[in-house]
Amino acid sequence: MSVKITFILALLASIWSQQLLAQDRDFSAFNEEETIELKALLSRIESEEKELLKTTVKRINSKLENGNLSEAEAQDQKLEAAEDSAQNIEEAQEVVYNWASFQKRKYGQFDLEQFEDYDSYMTVINELGLSPSELNFEFDLFSSKKSKEKSSKTPLKERDLPYSNRTFSDIFISISFNNAMLDGGSIDDTPFKFGGSRSFEIGYEWSTRVFKETNFLRINYGFSFQFNGLKPKDNQIFVENGDQTILETFEFDLDKSKFRMDNLILPVHLQFGSSETTVLDNGNKRFTDHDFKVGLGGFVGFNLLNTQKLKFDDGRRDEKLKQRDDFNTNNLLYGLSAYVGWETFSIFAQYNLNPIFTDNVRDLNNFQIGVRLLMDRRHQYD
Repeated sequence: MSVKITFILALLASIWSQQLLAQDRDFSAFNEEETIELKALLSRIESEEKELLKTTVKRINSKLENGNLSEAEAQDQKLEAAEDSAQNIEEAQEVVYNWASFQKRKYGQFDLEQFEDYDSYMTVINELGLSPSELNFEFDLFSSKKSKEKSSKTPLKERDLPYSNRTFSDIFISISFNNAMLDGGSIDDTPFKFGGSRSFEIGYEWSTRVFKETNFLRINYGFSFQFNGLKPKDNQIFVENGDQTILETFEFDLDKSKFRMDNLILPVHLQFGSSETTVLDNGNKRFTDHDFKVGLGGFVGFNLLNTQKLKFDDGRRDEKLKQRDDFNTNNLLYGLSAYVGWETFSIFAQYNLNPIFTDNVRDLNNFQIGVRLLMDRRHQYD
């Protein structure tokens, strides 16, 4: 008898034995929908094993054609593969059927999600070189129906994950009202337009969980580029007068007067927030991101560039003037900041403890009130 005929007979015998096994199973305990679902999974197990068997036979034939196997060795390997395939189908189907029967008796229904989570159940068996009886399925036979339903919400592929990543990072942007107060003054008598003076900031931030067992407290740190604009009131502009920089009335009517400071900022905050904790089957914990959150901290930074833009009519034509200078500003920046928010959105306030200018008679300190938005979760770290 040729190798091909012998193999075909062995394969047919294995399939026939599985069909008899399926016919002997009692599906009377299941309703029509459950029976269809269960039979479909049993059929899938058989179909996938047959596909794997075909692949194995092709691999053996290739070795035979290349002269790596004799005809007798190839025949033996094909017969062994067919027998293993038949045993795999039998044991895998038995595991699934018995588990469904147990769930039906105990809970009145069954859930085969843990089997469906594998892209190919039989591929896993084949890659591990194990039979289904050797696989270690962690079935909780004594849990209540309620706890079973709760655990089923966590996909099997996530149950053995490690602790949540300690650190992740985000891109953020902020838009705010920017202004400055004179020493001893108040917001009411600031020399700058409140609505017209604005700030824009874009940066990159890392957030690290402080404690291993809770996500209540995180430390956030990063860097950003900040563009703070001030628009003086009453037709005034900034003028350097020796070591001081003061506001003076301009000789022509101004259509625009804006002073912009470009800064590099290094913020650090302690963030307190609400977070849900899930304990996985292996004891590790997963934490959700902070929903409601409060951040308290500060910043240091450096002044990179100062620009004053003027637009006016000198009686002959419209003029645009751009002045770039240090304007006697402090190069080192530092201050306090805080925010309160929900998920990716927050409202923040920032106050510079350093005066804008170095040697003015009255210090002028910058402050901001605005909104901040996290744009994109880029990386997660252990």
